[in-house]
Amino acid sequence: MKSILLFLFSTLCIPLFGNAQKPVGETKEITAEWVKQNLRKNSPKLILTDERLQQIRKAVEEDETVKAYYGYLYKNAVSLLGLPVLERKLEGRRLLGVSRQAVARIGTLAAVYSVSKEKRFLDRVDKELLNVCSFSDWNPSHFLDVGEMAYGVSIGLDWTLGDLPESTIRLVKDALIGKAIQPSLNDKLNGWVKVDNNWNQVCHGGITSAAIIIAGEDPALAAQLVSRMLQNIPKALKAYAPDGAYPEGASYWSYGTSYTLITIAALESAFGNDFDIPKSPGFINSALFVKKLVGSSGLYFNYFDSGSGGDDGLENQELLLWFANKAGNDAYFDQDKFLAAVSRSATNGYNSSKFNGAVLSWLAQHRESAVKPLSANYKGDGINPIVVFGGGRTDPNGYFLGAKGGAGALNHGNMDAGSFVFDLQGIRWSVDLGMQNYFQLEQAIGVSGLWNSGQQSKRWTLLSKNNFGHSTLTVNDELHVAKGFAPLSYYKGKGNRPQAGFDLSAVFKGQLNSAKRDFKRTGDQSLEITDVLELSDQTKNVTWAMMTQADAEIIADGVLLKQKGKTLKVVIKEPQGAEIKVVSKNPPPLDYDMKVSDLKRLEFKFPAELLKSKGQKIVVELKGE
Repeated sequence: MKSILLFLFSTLCIPLFGNAQKPVGETKEITAEWVKQNLRKNSPKLILTDERLQQIRKAVEEDETVKAYYGYLYKNAVSLLGLPVLERKLEGRRLLGVSRQAVARIGTLAAVYSVSKEKRFLDRVDKELLNVCSFSDWNPSHFLDVGEMAYGVSIGLDWTLGDLPESTIRLVKDALIGKAIQPSLNDKLNGWVKVDNNWNQVCHGGITSAAIIIAGEDPALAAQLVSRMLQNIPKALKAYAPDGAYPEGASYWSYGTSYTLITIAALESAFGNDFDIPKSPGFINSALFVKKLVGSSGLYFNYFDSGSGGDDGLENQELLLWFANKAGNDAYFDQDKFLAAVSRSATNGYNSSKFNGAVLSWLAQHRESAVKPLSANYKGDGINPIVVFGGGRTDPNGYFLGAKGGAGALNHGNMDAGSFVFDLQGIRWSVDLGMQNYFQLEQAIGVSGLWNSGQQSKRWTLLSKNNFGHSTLTVNDELHVAKGFAPLSYYKGKGNRPQAGFDLSAVFKGQLNSAKRDFKRTGDQSLEITDVLELSDQTKNVTWAMMTQADAEIIADGVLLKQKGKTLKVVIKEPQGAEIKVVSKNPPPLDYDMKVSDLKRLEFKFPAELLKSKGQKIVVELKGE
């Protein structure tokens, strides 16, 4: 097989991924000859290098932050020595959990070995690699599993500095070719190559790492794989344009972005060239995006399949370090916050950092820079546009609004166009349900039921996915139009009274002639939401809804919310005469729906006749007291 691949690819000559990219040498092309000439000759070459290791070893002795992070890795490495090896055990259709553990285990052990040279860590890396490389396969039917495993195995081989037994080195390289690279060339398994979402980033990141490992033996094959990545990764990176707002939300920003950083770092270390990937429109600015998603409650604006856990966790602090280095802005790297995240992180060998050696490299490269203040308000335009009002934790009133447009049919999408989360005084008042366990949902409604985004999909029966579980409008008690796209129509973000609007008309096609939702900060503790509608002959009623976990009491023209000793009034300013309800969603409508304590839906229902007689406009004010 290898000789066939050499023959097929020996004359391979594939252009780089964009016309604006810098030339590679003088050829502007990736070829086997270019790989031979530019590949770093000695190992390690995958993110870590001899020069970087010298820097890290010195920093471990002299820099308190590097010392603390290395100490965290070291303790995990010691704990890993006593754990049983991983089993090839699928959860439903996924081996992904095992692959991620392999990345964390192997990377942590190998990184610590590369610094300490303690043989016990080398021996355990050997054991882990022999184990996973003896799996029957890495589950190529769900290729994310392969992408992550390929990365973990690649760094395990590279960061052990050639000190593994020759038999292990041979087994690992054969496994990378047979279990990762060859399946990636199979058209029945590589549908991820050209997609525009996180699969592209993760799988190309893993396969590029494997390509670098085998490049010395098979430069033609490595050239083909690197070229394929350079041609196709822009399809995923387009999602960051123009402002850095990653359409799949905070959790998938972390996932997709992490493997793009791995790709960039691997290309730099192996070839001395990042091919201008960091210059992709919006990519660097995505650090601002993820910082601005954190409310005064400490929770993310957790739209789509995103967790709500904020950016205090170690993984996000690790990623933001890279952006601080690249942007030269320590607003993205808070040393105290980083150290606090390290101190909170477990050292029992389970869930150790998957960025391990990469973060040691980034820490060693970090040079203290000025803190350039982040704007209080933020606009993230693109295929899933969002706006943020307020400085979150830095706002004196703890004011935070996150609102969005977009479309339900996007990857990991929900019917949430026009929805919003709202924090005041450090409390989240309007909530988004966020991510729900995929395996459990696939068991309940089937794989196609969960991941089909067509209008009749079972996905839209879920409270966490449909418009009935989001703080948005609903017309005629019907679902949103899944493919209807709600663009950002305007944004005025200067000063402390920002405004923004989304055009929701396509979301209500067949239900309304048009719909526009505007958000306006009207005071230090107040928000006004205005819906300007044009009703159609099909319009029967319009429901203004807000999801909350606060205690709720119906008052004149609205609802009084109470939570943690604070209050918020949600009041209809116009028109009067709506039906007002507080509907408990705990328990939720379906057995397999997400269960959220104290969840309820505030409903203001307006009959079409009322709206037609009062100007077809709804104005609701949220005001703290």
